[in-house]
Amino acid sequence: METGVEHLDVLIIGAGLSGIGAACRLRQDHPGRSVALLESRSRSGGTWDLFRYPGIRSDSDLYTFGYDFRPWREEKAIADGPGILQYLQETAAEYGVDSLIRYHHRVLSADWSSRDSRWSVSVERTRTPAPGPDGRRPEPVGTGEILHLTAGWIFNAAGYYGYDEGYTPDIPGAERFRGRVVHPQHWPEDLDVAGKRIAVIGSGATAVTLVPALAELGAKVTMVQRTPTYILPVPAKDPLARRLRGVGGPERTGRIMAEVSARRQRAIWVFCQRWPTLARKLIRGIQSRAVPEGFDLDVHLNPPYRPWDQRLCAVPDGDFFSALRSGNATVVTGQTAGFTEHGLRLASGEEVAADVVVTATGFTVQILGGMELRLDGVPVNLAEHVAYRGVMLSGIPNMAFAIGYTNASWTLKVGLLTRWFSRLLTRMDEHGHTAAVPVAPAGMPTRPLLDFGAGYVQRSLDSLPRQGTQAPWLMTMNFLADRRDLQKGALVDEHLHFSGGSGTAAGPSEDSGSDKDRFVTLESGLRLCYRVEGPDDGEPVVLLSGLGLDLAAWPAEFVQGLTAAGYRVIRLDNRDAGRSDRMDTPTPTLLHQALGRPTPGAYRIEDMADDVAGLLDHLRVGRAHVVGMSLGGMIAQSVAAHHPDRVLTLTSLISTTGARDVGAAAFSTKRRFAARPPRTREEFIRARVAMMRHLSGRTHPADPAAEADLAGRAWDRGAYPDGGRSRARQLGAINASADRTGALAGIRVPTLVIHGDRDPIVHPSGGAATAAAVPGSRLVTIPGMGHYFSPVVVPELLRLVTGHLGARVADSA
Repeated sequence: METGVEHLDVLIIGAGLSGIGAACRLRQDHPGRSVALLESRSRSGGTWDLFRYPGIRSDSDLYTFGYDFRPWREEKAIADGPGILQYLQETAAEYGVDSLIRYHHRVLSADWSSRDSRWSVSVERTRTPAPGPDGRRPEPVGTGEILHLTAGWIFNAAGYYGYDEGYTPDIPGAERFRGRVVHPQHWPEDLDVAGKRIAVIGSGATAVTLVPALAELGAKVTMVQRTPTYILPVPAKDPLARRLRGVGGPERTGRIMAEVSARRQRAIWVFCQRWPTLARKLIRGIQSRAVPEGFDLDVHLNPPYRPWDQRLCAVPDGDFFSALRSGNATVVTGQTAGFTEHGLRLASGEEVAADVVVTATGFTVQILGGMELRLDGVPVNLAEHVAYRGVMLSGIPNMAFAIGYTNASWTLKVGLLTRWFSRLLTRMDEHGHTAAVPVAPAGMPTRPLLDFGAGYVQRSLDSLPRQGTQAPWLMTMNFLADRRDLQKGALVDEHLHFSGGSGTAAGPSEDSGSDKDRFVTLESGLRLCYRVEGPDDGEPVVLLSGLGLDLAAWPAEFVQGLTAAGYRVIRLDNRDAGRSDRMDTPTPTLLHQALGRPTPGAYRIEDMADDVAGLLDHLRVGRAHVVGMSLGGMIAQSVAAHHPDRVLTLTSLISTTGARDVGAAAFSTKRRFAARPPRTREEFIRARVAMMRHLSGRTHPADPAAEADLAGRAWDRGAYPDGGRSRARQLGAINASADRTGALAGIRVPTLVIHGDRDPIVHPSGGAATAAAVPGSRLVTIPGMGHYFSPVVVPELLRLVTGHLGARVADSA
């Protein structure tokens, strides 16, 4: 194994739709893992940054094309390319993925080491040349500089076609043509189409999009098609969504419409496959009312295949048909025989005059971004491998890939497979596995990977992996069936083999962020991030953080003071915080949060106390001093009450008993908690600074510059917002837990309760009630202190806490 080489837990290839989606899922479910996206280009967005031709848009509705965790909120159901690109970039920023992208990095090869259970990856730095004289934006070229890194997993999100060149058929006589020939994949920025005659070769989604867009720009357009396709007008704004927006707002409408649209797409596809003759008749009836008078449907809109044997082209508000009716666009059907000086010649002898010829003839298929794969040094022939659940390939360990649907929105499949991939990583952590590989049965019958009739796909089938004829080797195009299998079905089966580990945790590498962070997967399956500092033989002190805060929220001076006093300090990220696992339990609504109502299925403070006990088991610590602030104080109280044999002393800071009549937050604080959660790093920092200034009070106000720095570090450790759900679930744990007053009465360890008299979130009555409930406890009120550990009060806190811990030693002596 190479030393001194950067190691990543997950390497994502490509920063387009699939890569960004996968990274966002990992940021939500596995914040402790080291992740990077390698992008050969200079910009993110993939297809939606590459294609700049006029009219570029999605060919399916954005409700299903958007991510499941961030619904499409705009009114247009069919969106243009710039709108989709903006959505992708905003999503990447909101989930902190933009900072993980490494541009101008092209993966050349990856070699799997069975001995080390990791990939060795060769990466070439690229550069983007200046635009050529034709205005075409060139794709990156290699610089010859090679980098090396290793990765536990590769998630290949490079798509299924090459970005360098689109597919252009060999049409004789191109050298005779006096005009320009362009491919939509690299549209020249200097091309002015106004007043020009343009021939668009092709009949797929790209051609059908280009025709009305070019006509609107003042061109006279002729679509030259060899084979007609099914073209159907659809509303650009969904009528149902328009009504729902007035009731539920954009966010809820987006989630509802994603489900409605997915089911509607599936129903239409099934209808077309089951009753093709009737479907064809209905489509033809709609088209007959949309085309201009005299248009020959039987020649130009009469495909020789059934509806949805190839992708059906949906045109928003019928813009393609509007262009035909305007007289600025027409359709010619026939085989292109070659170029002439002034256009194209068809096999029939007919000529199409053109100043510009656009070859909208498809892609050059390229699987896995063209990278070379090797297993223990032996080259991999992809055509010999079979897709497993549409996520992995037989015989290839620790590699996932993203191929979406051909009969529905691409992202529907990507969302399902990234969720499955996330679940697989969690399961491997639980069992200490380091490698997973699908093993196909010997002699299993196979068929082409993509059952899709498009010419550019058919030309490349021999170089692609295969699929089986039944699950789990079948690449189904059924979203509802895939959802049952990948999201709700059994995670593993007899075909997925694991290796490595002996049941111990196999968490992220320790160089995946702070070099102090460690990880453990408890028996419950929960993965916690923690740090241990101070002398190995020192008495252990566990520090538990507050609501929505990570382990780094403890003042550095406080931690250093404890270690300097000879204590072994153990800090952890609570569940749903920092780099520990996010939970999949129900998230309380704003109403439940405001009224303090418990949410069915929510975890409790007692469960978080069990997490602490599990961590002590892992560290082989019998008993420890337990110190908690705010929510952490509640957890510390529960540890002392329910795990009394694990606690040396208890210190409860700015916390309460859970009784409803004490410790209530001020209205000004409740109002701040109800505000819209921040969505970017900058918003997060501003919100955290504002909250800390509020909680600190006027006597010892928070320093904005210092808090901004701490907030940025918290974001970088994984404290990014997920729509406020993590913090809401922690708040739900408080509401779901019983009043601890009775349980506190059974605590027999030395207890110190510290509170500020200016606390706006936990009223001082909460501290007083805690001290009254624990027999023999001591209450200290610090004048002027809010719900915040100001540098001014940290020395006093440290003196009080170390005195309390030391008194236990003196008493036992």
